[in-house]
Amino acid sequence: MARQLTLIDTHPTWRLSEKTRQAGLRGIAAARAELQAHKPAEEQRSHAA
Repeated sequence: MARQLTLIDTHPTWRLSEKTRQAGLRGIAAARAELQAHKPAEEQRSHAA
């Protein structure tokens, strides 16, 4: 995934620790995997509309 552009400098105390950042990234990855696992098949999606 591409690195986000920093629009403003943040105060160092506002930054997440590396441990917290990694936990968040793992959580996002797990959520994406769950969504992908429960994604309707293409055939079902075309009939849903």
